[in-house]
Amino acid sequence: MNLRKLVNTSVVLLITGLALTACSGGEPQAAKDLASYQSQTIEWGGCNSAYGRGITQSKAFANAPNTDCTKVLVPASYSGGASTKEYSIALMRIGYATESDYMGTIFINPGGPGASGIEQLVFSEFPKELLKHYDIIGFDPRGVGFSKFSDGTSIKCSDRLDFESYFDGEGSPANEAEEKLNEDILNEYYADCAERNPDWWTMSTENVVSDLELMRSVLLDDEPLNFIGSSYGTTIASLYVSRYPENVGKIVLDSPTSSDSDIFAAGLENVKSQEAKLNMLLDAYADQKGISTEAAFQKLLKFKQLADDDKLVGDNGIYPSKEQPSFMISPESLFRKGLFALNYLPEEQAKRDFISAMDALEANRSNRIFEWYGLVMDGYDPSALEGGSSLDSKEIIRSNRYEVMEIVNSLDYAPAELTEEEQREFYQQTLKLAPRSTKLSMDSSGYINFKPSKIKDWVEIALADDQIPDPATEPLARENKSGKELLVIGSINESVTPYAFSKETAELLKSPLISVNDSVHAPAAYYNNSCLNRILVDYFISDKEIKNTTCNR
Repeated sequence: MNLRKLVNTSVVLLITGLALTACSGGEPQAAKDLASYQSQTIEWGGCNSAYGRGITQSKAFANAPNTDCTKVLVPASYSGGASTKEYSIALMRIGYATESDYMGTIFINPGGPGASGIEQLVFSEFPKELLKHYDIIGFDPRGVGFSKFSDGTSIKCSDRLDFESYFDGEGSPANEAEEKLNEDILNEYYADCAERNPDWWTMSTENVVSDLELMRSVLLDDEPLNFIGSSYGTTIASLYVSRYPENVGKIVLDSPTSSDSDIFAAGLENVKSQEAKLNMLLDAYADQKGISTEAAFQKLLKFKQLADDDKLVGDNGIYPSKEQPSFMISPESLFRKGLFALNYLPEEQAKRDFISAMDALEANRSNRIFEWYGLVMDGYDPSALEGGSSLDSKEIIRSNRYEVMEIVNSLDYAPAELTEEEQREFYQQTLKLAPRSTKLSMDSSGYINFKPSKIKDWVEIALADDQIPDPATEPLARENKSGKELLVIGSINESVTPYAFSKETAELLKSPLISVNDSVHAPAAYYNNSCLNRILVDYFISDKEIKNTTCNR
């Protein structure tokens, strides 16, 4: 499901944060000969020479003297397609285990799509008992972070069109004219990006999983794959288990995505969990201010309307505010995206920052906090955008996280668009299950477009090009034929990948489920929960049976 900056062009876009594992589409093609890739010589060495000094300046890296780096060359396409390019996959390894203590290697991925496994490795404090017995490898999936094409280029859209898309459209269209404006902006964005990046279609999870298997065979010979995947990383993990059961070692799925082909049901589950998180934030604000939760929500609606009317200000816009000339107009799209980004934070931090954001909005209509979170979520460095009276005076510094997320999700699963009748029914259901979230997603006029989308996005571009494999129209049914016990972890009250997805995945993969009494997304990825850390150590090091259990925050 595509997550677009300009929300929402139809009611179906109320389904957010819904990532599904899928099989590849299009006509089957001959497999590429991998002999030269499988026989490549890999040397581990210094990370400064491999990636530059930027990644090695953190405190975490300074505390990891046994860290080294390398790169593995992989084909852009494994199916003998038109692309002749190659990706250079960047890996970083922490190795403390002596030869006598060594039990294997664990690969990690923090999700996204678009997040860096190298950054996760640098900033994580893994359990010492785990480091005693395992090397840990963080890798940037193809096209992400340091993993670029072998010629040094990467998949990236126009910085200017990407940034302008926040400010030149309507976050919640009030009529067909505003809907048309959004469509024109997005169609220009997609067409321009596809022209700049003719190999964009090689970014699928199918190819990432093939990369992972190639890395396993090149780096570890006959060792099985041990893997900790969080969020979208569980999509990688589950697809690997399904495709390479004979090479499965110990696999952890932390906050699994969904594999449900019923996007209607999965979307309602997602919306329901987001409503719970929103109510939790509103409750926290209401308690501090001594008002009702409904009064807090009405304040939030008021600020959302001010954003729609271009009355909020921030640091990073492209149009100066007439009312507050020293600030820029901050758009509704960043108000809502920043609010959604709080779903990824630990509960107490999310509450604290929501209250601070509401206080800033109340004091001087400042959207700086939500704006900052919205930009960071899409890979921007907000500090580089501050000040300046025009877009030309700003330096846009950003990663390609946003386009990677959209491209990968589009390639992995493109279900049939809901009919107008289905969209109306979905809207009515969301209004019952999540009235506050639904109201925040629509214009105060009540206008909603139930007609088919006219946006020529990545799915439409792929379908129109005979040289590009069609995106999958059915999700892959997750199955575990490896005979190995996997481990599924999920937060009971989280809102990005709802707990129902964890229960569904544990049942499909016949795996124990570790429930976390918290709302944090990907709780294992922080490595700061002593209960979870103990279970991870037991799972990877001992033969102790892991049973369904619950960890507290």
